[in-house]
Amino acid sequence: MLDYFLLKTLHRIHPNLIWREYARKSKKILYESHFILSFDCDTEEDIEVALGVHSKLQEMGITPVYAVPGELLRKGEKVYQKIYQTGAEFINHGGREHTYFDTVHNRHASCFFYDQQSFNILKEDIFLGHQALQDVLGITAKGWRTPHFGTFQKTQHLEFLYRVLKELDYQFSTSTIPIKGYQYGSAYKSNHITEIPVTGMFGEPFNIMDTWAYFAAPDRVKTPGEYKEASHKLAAFASDHPILINIYGDPSHIHDQPDFFQAMQAIAKIAKNVNYTQFLEMTDENLRHIR
Repeated sequence: MLDYFLLKTLHRIHPNLIWREYARKSKKILYESHFILSFDCDTEEDIEVALGVHSKLQEMGITPVYAVPGELLRKGEKVYQKIYQTGAEFINHGGREHTYFDTVHNRHASCFFYDQQSFNILKEDIFLGHQALQDVLGITAKGWRTPHFGTFQKTQHLEFLYRVLKELDYQFSTSTIPIKGYQYGSAYKSNHITEIPVTGMFGEPFNIMDTWAYFAAPDRVKTPGEYKEASHKLAAFASDHPILINIYGDPSHIHDQPDFFQAMQAIAKIAKNVNYTQFLEMTDENLRHIR
């Protein structure tokens, strides 16, 4: 395994070497490239546009995965039930809303960061999200994404998380930053839970490739066109190397952004679109042998 500090150095001077390392490890469990698109639906604005975004993507042969906080799942019950009926996978994203509307800046802002809560509160929130999926969609979740997961990456954080997920008999989490993928590959076992790290930007592999950075951040320097360009580069790499492209965003960021849909179309032409459960069904046997 490449040392963390060596990876950080390569990240800055030769990012393509990072991707080759990722591909080398991914090849142990993959024979061709796969693509998972997930949406974190963290505001009521997402409820308003989610079904339209979902329908447009399905016309392109892409079925996203949804991570919706329990309180918002209940508020958007009719919308998310319709999406679920199309065959979309839903994963637990906690119970409480973890954004609020900032009236001073006239936009949503983040709150309820997991690294700022006690473990007792976090366990309660995980169980609340689990219950909401049972109540609204009638499903028992098998997967998880931590709210604002970038701040919840310490060893003690993840060890706690996997203990709770194991208690719920979960199979997977997708709650770690790209560095984990370069260290361990597209997916890896940890405390009986399969962790599936999110994908980084092609030119900046340590930075998460999310829609916030390119489409929504008020102080953003990246553009929608650069998102499409980065996606084309990622697709080109995936055409030559078997990797998992695991990217996520928010529907409200991209519902009216042609560059996003063109980017997804480019990736879907190269990598097979699956959800997390389908991905695990294909790779679980290999994962048992490598970790």
